[in-house]
Order: sequence, then C-alpha cells, then structure tokens
Amino acid sequence: MINWKALLAEFIGTFALVFIGSGAVWFAKTAPGYAAGPVLPALGHGLAVIFAAYSIGKVSGAHLNPAVTTAIAITGNMDWVKAATYIVAQVIAGLVAALALNAILSPAAQGGAAANFFGAFSYNTAVTNSIGALFTEAILTFFLAFVAVMGAAYGKAGDFAGLAIGLTLAMVILGGGGISEAGVNPARSIGPAIVAGRLDNIWIYIIGPMLGAAAAAAIARYGLDPNAPPRTPPARNTGRR
Repeated sequence: MINWKALLAEFIGTFALVFIGSGAVWFAKTAPGYAAGPVLPALGHGLAVIFAAYSIGKVSGAHLNPAVTTAIAITGNMDWVKAATYIVAQVIAGLVAALALNAILSPAAQGGAAANFFGAFSYNTAVTNSIGALFTEAILTFFLAFVAVMGAAYGKAGDFAGLAIGLTLAMVILGGGGISEAGVNPARSIGPAIVAGRLDNIWIYIIGPMLGAAAAAAIARYGLDPNAPPRTPPARNTGRR
C-alpha cells in the first residue's frame, strides 16, 4: 500500500532542497562579491536538509535523495517497492522546483539563458576529467549516505541526526564543490538539468552518487552494523575431558 503522506513529505522536502539549493547557487554565481564561492551553496543546501529533517522527518524520514533512499534500502531498513515510490517523488519534486525557480528568474537575470546558473551540474575541467568527477561524486555521496545510514537509519544520532546530515551535506559541498560542484543527489541534478537542457554530464551525477551510496550502505550493513549482535569466538578445544 502506498503511503501518500510519506510521498507528500518527500516531495515537500526535496522541493525545498532543490529550490533553496538552486537559488543559493544562482546567487553565488551572479551576485557581486560572491562569484563561484562555495560557502553560500553549502549553507543553502545544508540548512534545507535541516529544515526538512525537523519538519517531515517523522513522516517520511526526510531522505530527499534517491542515493540516500537506495542506501537505506540496501541496509534492509526499507523495502524496495517503497524505496522506488520515494525516488519517483523526489525526482518529480526536483523537476517542479527547477521549473518554479526558472519561472521566477528572468532569462536576463540568469545570464541570458534559461536555468544557466542553477541548472545542470558540471565538473571543473581545469582540475579533473569526467572519470575524476564521477569518483568525486561517489566519494562525497559516500560520506552523506554513511551519516544518513549510521546516524538516522540505525538511530545512533537520535534527535541530532537531521543536524548531522545537514552539516555533512554542507561539508561535502565545501570540500568537493570546486571539483564536481558536489551534486551528490540525482534528484537535485536531474530536474535542473532537464530545465536547463544540459544533459551531457547527467550520467556522472546519477551513477557517481549511486555507487557511493551503495558502498556506504554495504559497509554499514556488513561491517559496522551497530545493531548486530556481537560475535563471540568459539570455545577452544584444549583436549581435556
């Protein structure tokens, strides 16, 4: 049975993340004195996650990200059918948010091209290539999915899980934004890329995050699961009767 409340919550949360995050990127790339700086996008995205975590977290878990949803499903904390419905809601929300922001901002304000500044992510060709960008996205998403699984899905961060995830997202944008622009979220990347009409690099921002999330989930589940019973070594046979 489809949980429509959870899907609506995911839609609202992902819409907020993409709208606020994209708006922060647009401002950072256009406002005098802020050109290309990563601090504003990092804060915009991180605070949007914190907003969602503490407003809809009890309803849907506030995944907001197909990669995070996939990681949680891999750990066994969510069935795959429910995960698929979450992913659909997230991608649609990202597209609607990009359309809304594109409608608000005039083409002139965006540098003469629709969705020019907040649209498709693109890696920094001066410092890396497409494979480097792919691995960057995988590594950055590993950190994000890892804290989501260990802190939220396994419940070890308690009421601070939303804050931890939001700050981790800000961290990866600050650290990797200059390399790959730190998409780390297919829903954040797909919608704006469609609106911008710039799909040439979208494979990096889908495959990379999914690989990183899968690695984080596998390590969390099979190597570090805090809820797994401790293993006790077998009793040694001393040969005595």
